[in-house]
Amino acid sequence: MATITILGDIIIPKDDISGSASEAKVPEFIEYIVNDMPEHQTPMRGGLRWLDMQCLNRYDKAFKDCDGKQQMEMVDDIAWPDRAKDKPWLTQGVAFFNLMRNLTATGFYTTQIGYKDIGYVGNVPNQWNGVPQDVLKQYGIAYSEKELKECVSFDKA
Repeated sequence: MATITILGDIIIPKDDISGSASEAKVPEFIEYIVNDMPEHQTPMRGGLRWLDMQCLNRYDKAFKDCDGKQQMEMVDDIAWPDRAKDKPWLTQGVAFFNLMRNLTATGFYTTQIGYKDIGYVGNVPNQWNGVPQDVLKQYGIAYSEKELKECVSFDKA
């Protein structure tokens, strides 16, 4: 879970507007999804293993034990599929990072922190102020006095 938490916070870090992926409990979401959807289990296990093996080869330690600079170097190699397309030894890492990015974004933006981040307010009642006057004029139509009185209220915004 440590590697998933680190990657999640690299993908969606804390900023001035909202919390990080770990604050939104994205690692727990990913654990749930991977347990619930067996088709993610092998790619996730294989990807985590691939990432640790790459870090062991480069830095003599697992991804979670690398410093921030080393972790970002590793992520930079696999986060940009177009840059990695000429490096076949990164193919599995790119596929794994794409899975992590997709699960992280899904997990984050389906939480309260995530939907507040994008300004989603959900299904709330609104006030319809009718068709704008310029559009009515363009089509040569107008509201009747009865419609204006009963159905359309332009004084409420």
